[in-house]
Amino acid sequence: MIIKKIQIERVKEQQARELMRWEAEQHVPFDMESVELDFQILDPDGEGMEMNVLLVAAKRELVEAKLRVLSEAGLTPAIVDVDAFALHNAFEVNYPDAMTGVVALVNIGHEVTNINILDEGVPILTRDITVGTRRFREDLQRERGLSPEDAAALIQGYDRSPHLDAVIEGRGEEIAVGIERAAAFLASSSRSAGALRAVYLCGGGSRIPGLSDALGTRLRLQVHHANPLTNLRVRDGALESLVTDEVAPLLMLPIGLALRLPN
Repeated sequence: MIIKKIQIERVKEQQARELMRWEAEQHVPFDMESVELDFQILDPDGEGMEMNVLLVAAKRELVEAKLRVLSEAGLTPAIVDVDAFALHNAFEVNYPDAMTGVVALVNIGHEVTNINILDEGVPILTRDITVGTRRFREDLQRERGLSPEDAAALIQGYDRSPHLDAVIEGRGEEIAVGIERAAAFLASSSRSAGALRAVYLCGGGSRIPGLSDALGTRLRLQVHHANPLTNLRVRDGALESLVTDEVAPLLMLPIGLALRLPN
């Protein structure tokens, strides 16, 4: 999948839709017959000769595979969205003050970490790296001799330990390098983008004790935990059987999807 901010001649949205496949050929390294395309005009009320457009291209086979899963479950989708945009939806509602400058929203999952770079509130760069909680757990088992149960307990717990700190040093470095490379790529490809000013973590892996501190030290930046419930009203009793601090990091993506409305 490709997400890219491009500039094209300022035209009406209908004209842009007609031109977009040709424009995409200049930016997307896939066969145009094998992709689904969509776009968003970022400055529809601008007055310049050019306009900024956020272009998204996804392999059609990937989209169709997702649709088959839903169809087999007896569901009909209203929207197919991109993880990075769904995360942004929830993030924007809960952290309006983070919609200025360049910030990173980092979603640490089980298999993959999504790195999303926002410039003035617009998600313009996304990168996935194959580091997630599974890698942390496997390192604890292989390098520190812990059982699967003990490794999972450390990752999901609240206390730091020498075992965990040793693993975080290596895997945290991979995540930090991924963030740095994404920010550097943005800086090199955009004359207007500033320096990365903060990092926000979400996803189950963001709860790993000591990880946010390690990333903050390594990146020399403020690293915050992003809570998707910060500015939302939650129905009384909805989370009664759950520990909010444990489930909140997992909810950024589903809440972002729920906030998206069909056109």
